[in-house]
Amino acid sequence: MAMTMATPMANAQTKAGQPKPTPSVLSGAYTEEQAIRGQELYYARCLACHGEDMAGLDRAPPLAGPAFTGVWEGEPLWALAERIDMMPPAEPNTLSRDETVAILAYMLWYNGLPIGEVALSTERAVLAEMIFHAPPLPGE
Repeated sequence: MAMTMATPMANAQTKAGQPKPTPSVLSGAYTEEQAIRGQELYYARCLACHGEDMAGLDRAPPLAGPAFTGVWEGEPLWALAERIDMMPPAEPNTLSRDETVAILAYMLWYNGLPIGEVALSTERAVLAEMIFHAPPLPGE
């Protein structure tokens, strides 16, 4: 799969003073580089519990597909980043914010959301305004 992104500028103003829309995960909210870094981190830190296909193993929930999107649809990316920070349960809060956001970018990519040109922000305010939406199904 190839990777693409939108500009994460929460509450930014246009020259005319009108607020710019918050970037959407549906139009690209992370870079290919972030997703590649996230894949490396996922394989090192998450694979044992969530599996190569992100389907979840044992008690670990899926991180892709309908079971994942059904839980996270409409939620801010900040909430998802906070959940990633809690992992693994035996070692919570061991990822840097950049690492957390890279894993989040990989999860977005794996779930079929497009790559953009601007990196996904690590800022809470930006992530809090960006809402997770599942990509449209083929034919929608």
